[in-house]
Amino acid sequence: MSGTHLTLKNLYAFIQARTGSTRLPWKVLRELPNSSGITLLDHIHSRVSRVIPSSRIVYLIPDGDSELQDFLLKKKRNVYQGPLEDVRLRYIRAAERFGADAILRLTGDNPFYDVPHLELLVQSFALGTSDLSYFQGLPLGTGGEIFRTSALVWEPKTGLEERHQEHVSLHIKESPDQFKILSLPNLIPQQYNSKSISELRLTIDTEQDFDTISKILTGPAVRAPRDKNGIPLFDINDLLNWLQSSPRVFEGNREIEQIRFKWNPTKIRPKGTAGILAAPAKDFGSGHESRMKLLYSLLPDRNWKPIWLESFPEDGEVDLLIVDYRDISIKNQYLETKVLVLDHFGSERNLYQYHDLLPHPKNEANFDWDNVLLPPIVTSKALQALEETPENYSIFCYAGNIEQKMCRELDQALLSTSPTGKILRIGGADPIPETVGTIVHYKRISNLEFYESLKHSNHFFGYFGQSLLEAMYLKKSVATFSISSAHHVLSDWMQKTVGVPYFTHQGKIQFSTGTKKPGPEGYRILLERIDRFSSL
Repeated sequence: MSGTHLTLKNLYAFIQARTGSTRLPWKVLRELPNSSGITLLDHIHSRVSRVIPSSRIVYLIPDGDSELQDFLLKKKRNVYQGPLEDVRLRYIRAAERFGADAILRLTGDNPFYDVPHLELLVQSFALGTSDLSYFQGLPLGTGGEIFRTSALVWEPKTGLEERHQEHVSLHIKESPDQFKILSLPNLIPQQYNSKSISELRLTIDTEQDFDTISKILTGPAVRAPRDKNGIPLFDINDLLNWLQSSPRVFEGNREIEQIRFKWNPTKIRPKGTAGILAAPAKDFGSGHESRMKLLYSLLPDRNWKPIWLESFPEDGEVDLLIVDYRDISIKNQYLETKVLVLDHFGSERNLYQYHDLLPHPKNEANFDWDNVLLPPIVTSKALQALEETPENYSIFCYAGNIEQKMCRELDQALLSTSPTGKILRIGGADPIPETVGTIVHYKRISNLEFYESLKHSNHFFGYFGQSLLEAMYLKKSVATFSISSAHHVLSDWMQKTVGVPYFTHQGKIQFSTGTKKPGPEGYRILLERIDRFSSL
């Protein structure tokens, strides 16, 4: 069953839920915390819908669970009813009904699914060849698993046992010789103690669980940002910070026993360790970290053991060092460790192997536009929203962290360019009051919301970077502005060589699709380059 797979066509998130829970009935419809107006399922949907379009999220509930069905339908959520006891059959029939060839399996017990890890799980699976993948070492209740429908419907010649009906993917996990099962190393920072992580219980099976989760929400989580429905948004790193600062909040359910099954992922002989050093988002924007975290999650599919680095390792500490840190100086001498630098135009370009991911004046003669790294959320039809009508925008402007004075200049240009069309600006300072309504502004939105909004906009306006190239892939008319001297050079060069207009704060913004377009195979090309390089 494992090996070469057809390209995914339809990936869905299936959330199994019921009101008749044995240990805590009706928990899925309880307000969490009490009197908040937000149910357990609302928390789950808020998180999952930041990873998968709502049109691809289906709640799998038992036949006859009419109150749960009514609740979900009032929320305009997809529902599929199937056998109560045979949950696996419920999944199979739902997959047939919706045409799903891959399934992100989640349950109605876990209000704190970790969005960053779920995103990476879905994205890496869409580009990979595994039959089932999951992240290892996450706190209980924060991770999910993803598998192919072909693996779900498979049955051994000896038949299935009763436990396989309730535990949907267990028959896959118990057959590592039949399937390619990937256990991905998590991206929790090394500063956190693994023992503390393993003791965290962030699921709801009992009243003690409910009370503990409620204390988190009414305690440290009250300071977290919220979505449009008032649901707090935080991730594993936030939870672990709170564990250190307020440990007693998490203690109420630590003695609850969790049913666990022993099984092993597919045994592979790793090619070696691949250390990744990426420029931190707080100093260099999110682009470097985002693309390298997806690469990190893809490397196990190629039999590499990835390691996320905070600093340069010693020579020989890793077999391969991948550096995505602009033109950082590499002071260590590497003889045993092979080094691959990405988008690096310093002197190290002459010392080590290099691979360019973005166009640049210094690689104009030989840059391959297929090298650009585009995530599946941009390129894959398997992840696109279905039958949804997001708001259309005349211009999508990405402003990053730019300050108020420049934002006002940009807003004036946006309004003069599109006086009647609706404009979306992500990032930057708040617009002036008189532009509110014409310019829709969000400080931050989820990656999914970002790309869905971009897909349904006519034009893109931003500084040189990943988002510009993603807009070009989507065949949007684009234009750039500058936020630094380096960006001025890049924007001016893009205008002269690729035909992307460069707005210099005079007149109206001019847009063009340019003369070049990135391809969708950048990650495959980079992974193949890594494999070839390591074998030299």
